[in-house]
Amino acid sequence: MRKRRVLSVVCAAAVAVGMLAGCGGGKKEAAAPEAKTEAKAEAAPEEKKEEAKDDGQVYKLNFGHTLTEQDPFHQAYLKWAEAVNEKTGGKLQIEVYPSSQLGVEEDVLEQMKQGTNVGWQTDAARLGNYVNEFGVLLAPYCLDNMDEVKQLLDSPTIKEWEKKLEDEHNIKVISFAYVQGFRNIFSNKKGTSPEELKGVQIRTAGAPIWVAGIDSLGCKAVSLAYGEMYNGIQTKVVDGCELPYIAANNLKIQEVAKYILETQHIYQMNFMVCSADWYNSLPEEFQKILVEECDKAGLEVSEQMEKDSEANKQVMIDAGMEYVPFEEMDIEAFKKSSQAAYDKLNLNEAREAIYKELGKEIEK
Repeated sequence: MRKRRVLSVVCAAAVAVGMLAGCGGGKKEAAAPEAKTEAKAEAAPEEKKEEAKDDGQVYKLNFGHTLTEQDPFHQAYLKWAEAVNEKTGGKLQIEVYPSSQLGVEEDVLEQMKQGTNVGWQTDAARLGNYVNEFGVLLAPYCLDNMDEVKQLLDSPTIKEWEKKLEDEHNIKVISFAYVQGFRNIFSNKKGTSPEELKGVQIRTAGAPIWVAGIDSLGCKAVSLAYGEMYNGIQTKVVDGCELPYIAANNLKIQEVAKYILETQHIYQMNFMVCSADWYNSLPEEFQKILVEECDKAGLEVSEQMEKDSEANKQVMIDAGMEYVPFEEMDIEAFKKSSQAAYDKLNLNEAREAIYKELGKEIEK
């Protein structure tokens, strides 16, 4: 009998516990996992969205130029590529190809217009084929020094030309902070004035301002590929070429030419360009990094090259070239004759616009 009472108490207690389990307090404990599940369900789309935003996509630019691996610009491009890779966590990669490994410049520019992920070191002369005004930046005796180039990095006039280039031809200017310095004539025929250089065949690039510019100095411009320059002089296809000192020394022009004629006829800046479609496909942050690091590497190498230019000239003189310094050249006559290039290519207004921004007067 006593046993039965104990069992009855135990059963009653069990029923009470079961009822309590169905009360509000028990519901709160059971609801927690459901709330957690709902929170996960609500968070899932955001997590997926974040993954889609940073999906691990890697952007790649195949960047080429005509210079050798020994050229300081090539080393600067490698530095640019390394900085961009590091600052984008490997998401934007630049492969650098020297010595025209990507092909002929004109063909690469055409690929660029089609939206291919290629870039190139070109110049204002080539860009002048698309937007004529660019050509003035490589017209004879237009620019004089590095400070002028730095001023033009923020030029409203040049920004207008860049926009036209992008809108009409799908070519984006990344930077023009790469300066090779003055170009001079290296020849097997001597001359100190346009009259004395009349008919002397000088290799230059094929764009209109190069040809018109060299012709305006009294010479006869002959277009040859960069890689054919040495052999062209050696085999007497041309009498010489015109280059900055560092590029001429790297190509060993002193082995095939006798005279350095220090005309300083062009202060050469270069343009880094790519497809505008490809550039605009990049995240905005990557675009900024690409441009800023390109400018930074360009200014650094340009300032170093300015210091190294004299040493390269001396190497060529020590190799046996006869040096005719700037002071012994009839520079006034060269400047006067060079006006023909501005007239021929309708670049007088472009020069006036640039000079106004530089606070510079056109020499009469």
